[in-house]
Amino acid sequence: MNNHTDDIDKNKNKDNKNKDNKNISKIIIRYGEIGTKARGTRKRFEQTLKDNIKNTLKKYNIYSEVDILHTRLLLTINKDNLDKSLELLGKISGIVSYSPILECNLDINEIEKLAIEVFDKEIKKIKETNDTKDITTFAVKTQRVKKKFKMNSMELSSYVGSSIALRYENSPINLKVDLKNPDILLNIELMDNAMIFTKKIKGIGGIPVGTQGKIVVLLSDGIDSSVASYYIIKRGCNAVFLHMKLSEEGLEKTKKLFDVLNDYDCNSELVVVDYKEELKNIVSNLKKINREKYACVFCKKTMLKIAEKYAKENNCYAIVNGDNLGQVASQTLKNMAVISGGLELPILRPLIGFDKQEIINKAKEIGTYDISISKEIKCFAVPTHPITNADIREIRYIEERLERNAKKEENNEEIK
Repeated sequence: MNNHTDDIDKNKNKDNKNKDNKNISKIIIRYGEIGTKARGTRKRFEQTLKDNIKNTLKKYNIYSEVDILHTRLLLTINKDNLDKSLELLGKISGIVSYSPILECNLDINEIEKLAIEVFDKEIKKIKETNDTKDITTFAVKTQRVKKKFKMNSMELSSYVGSSIALRYENSPINLKVDLKNPDILLNIELMDNAMIFTKKIKGIGGIPVGTQGKIVVLLSDGIDSSVASYYIIKRGCNAVFLHMKLSEEGLEKTKKLFDVLNDYDCNSELVVVDYKEELKNIVSNLKKINREKYACVFCKKTMLKIAEKYAKENNCYAIVNGDNLGQVASQTLKNMAVISGGLELPILRPLIGFDKQEIINKAKEIGTYDISISKEIKCFAVPTHPITNADIREIRYIEERLERNAKKEENNEEIK
């Protein structure tokens, strides 16, 4: 009686497990540059990537399990969350590619059966979208990540390919092998299990966010600074976005940009500094000494000083902006040299050598472009003829005059 009850319990557990398996999806995740690191560094980067995946999905209330395998990570989620998870994985730095998979044991019969099952589904999709297609080409590609399986890669690919061809031999579907550009590429990756898939989605690459420390990013409502943020996050930095507020409209746009960028670094934060009065004072003081054409230079110098102060207070190691050589008046080589002068922290300019169209294309790709161009907000302080070749000696002279004027005004106030 007890034995019979035990058998029933085992069958129930097996049924529940099969039911659970139908409700889950698995995604194999591949990294690139991480694999070139020394063993200790690689393990740390793998763990950081695992945490970043879990935290990014958690932001959208997606529960996940992530296992670190040999040169891979395996993500397990509820099937209902598959589409959103695939979208988010495309924003996590450190991931080179990823694929939704089906798994089976390292058994030739199980591999053959599952491969045909996956292939049949792909054939069905093609028939539904293009029923008039005369020839459907296919290929089977095997990668033995671990060398446990008795067949080598070419032997298994040939075996499975032959089984598929035999299955459709008398079918109205005309199959043909094409190893270079097939309609269906059936992939098999062999590790502790066999993983079978047809879709290989490209990731953004780079290294995991958080492995390179914190940086301050000067984030405006324009196109460039968002793209610069993307590139520096991709290189493993945690971003603290610092926005110099000039208007409510600009701030609202910047908040929307931050929401997009936060998917690329889910631990990032946005800090807002009210900068309007500061900029008004800069312009006013320069006009008093007939040097208003230097407004852009002194505006940027002041921004960087504020950014450096905040960076030091918050353990950030560098300042990032969207400067692009020669694009606007403050971004000529001479002007950038004087603007950066006197700072202790490095200024990182990820877009320095990009063409404007390259920046626009990347902004469209990462989802910030439409927000940035939604409403052009012009800066009130830009002079009619801004200086483009500032000289460090002239800048020092202007700074001395501004300092003298400030002291005079201070003394006048005290006398009053």
